[in-house]
Formats: sequence, structure tokens, C-alpha cells
Amino acid sequence: TWTSEDALDASVLNFPDFLVIDLDPNIRSGKEKAGDEPELNLDAFKMTIDVAHGFKEMLDDLGLVGYLKTSGKTGLHVYLPITRNLNYDIVRKLCETLGRLLLQKMPDKVTMEWVVSKRPEKIFFDHNQNVRGKTLVSIFSPRPAPGAPVSFPIEWNQLERIYPTQFTVHTAPSLLAATGDRWSDILARKQDLHALLR
Repeated sequence: TWTSEDALDASVLNFPDFLVIDLDPNIRSGKEKAGDEPELNLDAFKMTIDVAHGFKEMLDDLGLVGYLKTSGKTGLHVYLPITRNLNYDIVRKLCETLGRLLLQKMPDKVTMEWVVSKRPEKIFFDHNQNVRGKTLVSIFSPRPAPGAPVSFPIEWNQLERIYPTQFTVHTAPSLLAATGDRWSDILARKQDLHALLR
């Protein structure tokens, strides 16, 4: 029998607008308490920048465009606007494949180890954001952390000149006024990923 889950699987809601990558540093400052997540620190963010550049080189080689933003906490997010002709399962597997390729390219800096207790002090390439119903942080979203940080869109060539603490609920309005919305055309730049699957 046809169920509501079957109807959802067959509907447009099962076909994402974006392939999403979360580059999440698992590098500790040394000030964390036992059991705490790694806090924002310069060494971790520098390595995240290196990994982001490595991923950008892969995207360039594939002829793909990724939109970059701070996560609002310690890492970076990359959004690839895509044509809605692949379902979430395929998009997640494709993202995982990109992560495996980046892991081969940068084994000293990238990890895809899912179990946090086994994860080395590297940058975690998280492909599991590509799931239907998963909560994602949008641009300009305030995060529940000290200093009221905001997830903020940035250009790739800005990476060496920024630090996540620059983007807060206090600074975001003037920064947005100065730069404009860097993601304003994102849905007009959808990319058909069928070619990658061939």
C-alpha cells in the first residue's frame, strides 16, 4: 500500500537544493574541560582554512562553485547549489565521495571518523548534513554561544583575513550593509551533478 512516507520520498521535498559540507575542527586549545567540545582557537581555524582551500581546488577541478560561510562557531560551511534531480541519499553519498577524495589528498589534516572519541585532532569533513529534515544553520543565523556569533557568508579570497569572532549580532548588520548579500544569486546558480555520477 502507498504510505505518506512513500509520497514524501517521491515528492520534490526529497530532492535538495544544496549539497552541504561542514568543516568542523576537532583540534583543542588545551583550555577545554573534560568532555567539552573543542573551543575556537587560532591553530584549529588555520587548519580549517587549509582544508577549505584544498576542497576549493577540488571544486575548481570539477567545474563546481561552492558558497562559503562561517559556521558561527569554530568551523566553515560550504553550500553547493544544485539542480533538484538527485534525492538526499544520492547527494549524501556524492558528498561522502568528495570527502573521501579530500581525505586522500590531505590525510594529515582531514578526518571522516564519525565516532567523536576516536576522531583524531584534524578537521572533520561532515557529509551527514545532507539528510532530509536535518536542521542546517543558515547565513546570518545567530548561534547560542558567548559573544552572540553569527554564521556569515564570506568570499574564498577572504579566508586568510577573517576570524569567526568578527561576525556577531552586533557587527553583522554593518558588514552586510557594506558587502551586500553575497548569496543573493545562489538559487540562480544551480549545478547539475549528474555529470559527476557518470
